[in-house]
Amino acid sequence: MDARLLAAPAWVKGLAYAITFAVIIGTSLPHVPRMYLDYSSLPLLAGIDQPPTYGPDSLSDMYAAKVILNDWRDMYTRRHLEQTPLEAATWTKEEVAPYPPAVLLAEAGLYAIGEWTGLGFYGMILGLAVVFISWSAWYFLQTRWYLFPLLYLNFGYLSERFVYVQDDSYLVMLVVVIGALAAMRSRRETLSHLLMAVATVMKLSPLYYVRHLTAMRPVARWMYLGILAAGLVLPWLIWDNYLYIFRFHEGAKGNVYDTIAAVLVSVPIALLLYRVEARGGFDREDWIGWSLVPFAVFLGVKMRVTRHLLLVLLVPDKRGSRNIIAALGLALHALLPHLVLWGSVLYISTALLIAVLVWHVRAVRRTPRH
Repeated sequence: MDARLLAAPAWVKGLAYAITFAVIIGTSLPHVPRMYLDYSSLPLLAGIDQPPTYGPDSLSDMYAAKVILNDWRDMYTRRHLEQTPLEAATWTKEEVAPYPPAVLLAEAGLYAIGEWTGLGFYGMILGLAVVFISWSAWYFLQTRWYLFPLLYLNFGYLSERFVYVQDDSYLVMLVVVIGALAAMRSRRETLSHLLMAVATVMKLSPLYYVRHLTAMRPVARWMYLGILAAGLVLPWLIWDNYLYIFRFHEGAKGNVYDTIAAVLVSVPIALLLYRVEARGGFDREDWIGWSLVPFAVFLGVKMRVTRHLLLVLLVPDKRGSRNIIAALGLALHALLPHLVLWGSVLYISTALLIAVLVWHVRAVRRTPRH
């Protein structure tokens, strides 16, 4: 099946991609907030029902960006800028954007560019979603083209997350990660390693990538460690209340039993992944996407939130397994919403990831070392 799909003529690939992009656009239109673009004056779109205001992540990260642009030292104290009534009704100041400074500074930059260009913060984040999806389409064309329509023809859930809710911090990180993937594919390894360091200080999801320090050139290794120190340790000396973001996430969702369960699941996944990589079962492109999996599983299980795993499974996988698992999880819930609950997708996906890694472990055992 894989060989037949790869041998498909160019017109089939073009048609599949055109249909997929049409579905993405059509599914996304109802999720654009009226506060950003009111369809009522546009004849072709006037009949589409829109959410009246921005989504919760947009409101949260807009306020965080305004705080930084008002006074960068107030990043985690938030004493000098009050919330709008809508922002205050959606999030408390403590709940707003509890992320490391790298991603908050990036979002503040996006907010400033959005104000300067007239696109607004919402438009800039939407642009990141377009960049990520388009870059993914390009990568899939270089590897397994059919994974793009497989993932994105069922765009219902992702259209809500990317276009309404927006998942701003994840989209910032995902664009950096796919940049690292493209750099690795073009054999710019040092750039790829450094982009993964940047992604790690933004969201912590690629934390497992630290395991590849010994494979880096000395200069890249020290630069990678320098980025981690600057992004995660130095802020403790600069910003008051910086450490609250770690305390917040510890107590925000889940309990001690969820944390124990998360460790019991994510550690074996990390060990299986290490085993596959140590035996040469994955190459350096594979390192990029798989490095997000162990911590994403930990976060998903600990916080009982499926999107922490699902969103990182969107990172293109030239072998296909991670993307197929993401597509299967989305499809099961879409087709059987009352039978396969959204929370169940997390555990189904985790079980399938473990099965894939076990298969790879067995495969590399059968492959003699050279």
